[in-house]
Amino acid sequence: MANDLELLIKLLPWLVANNGSSLSDIANQFQISERHALDLIGQLVVTGPSQAGGGLVDIDFEDAESIFVSDAKALDRPIKLSQFEASTLLGGLHYLEQLPDFVDVEIISGLIAKIQQAMPTVDSPISVVAAPTSESIRAIVSEGLSNRKAIEIKYLGITKDDVSIRLVDPISTYGQDDFVYLKAWCRNSQAWRSFRLDRILEATLTADAMDIPEYEESQEAKREYLAAIELDKAYYGQLDQVDVVSFKEYMWHAVEVELKVYSRDWLVSMILASGGRVKAVRPPDLIAALVERAQAWE
Repeated sequence: MANDLELLIKLLPWLVANNGSSLSDIANQFQISERHALDLIGQLVVTGPSQAGGGLVDIDFEDAESIFVSDAKALDRPIKLSQFEASTLLGGLHYLEQLPDFVDVEIISGLIAKIQQAMPTVDSPISVVAAPTSESIRAIVSEGLSNRKAIEIKYLGITKDDVSIRLVDPISTYGQDDFVYLKAWCRNSQAWRSFRLDRILEATLTADAMDIPEYEESQEAKREYLAAIELDKAYYGQLDQVDVVSFKEYMWHAVEVELKVYSRDWLVSMILASGGRVKAVRPPDLIAALVERAQAWE
């Protein structure tokens, strides 16, 4: 069955060519339910070359027995891309091509080839590089997920000196802010953790079956500790295990970020590992914990 994007691309030209069709006609034509067909039409009416007044497709579908397209905004015709549009689209497709965990790379490669064939003089001037992850690590993570086996990983933390060996039980992978993460139960810390795949330096599949505590995932996985920190803009990309609530930009190339994290102890470690590039702003107990940890090093 076609996905919704493919259906939407085909649906509008068909409606224009068959104006006055009923909802059941549409459902039969595209082999979907009438409810699904109605949802797709609802999406079409918020589509158009502009979100300003008069820039959206006009469809009259108050009566399920007669659905009319009064203004298709030329979207029922073959799309003609300018050189800039084609280059931008190629840049986005090349980016998606580097995320095989979430897209079908063969489909993406086919789309790139079709655009380049249609517009042979156009290439993407945009070099989009996602965080690199080795194929061997992807394969081991995938095997661990499929076979429900623990994985031993050599993991690089925020700084180049922060390298640890961990035994983890993999649960799933997900994407966030241009990175791919492995969600797992970390046996070393006895807590739920998310590991960036590009920071996994080595991975080994073990013979150990997954051993995950019951009823603890939802409690441990919540980011509930609210704090504010100040950091250099260049360091902002390191905030990969936080939920950003708000941020305020200063004139001296710094930002104040209000965030939620899993635990205060993790945030203390991150701030101390930053080498002065991150400073605690609030709450007072965070600052006190930093002072106490630093004094213990003396």
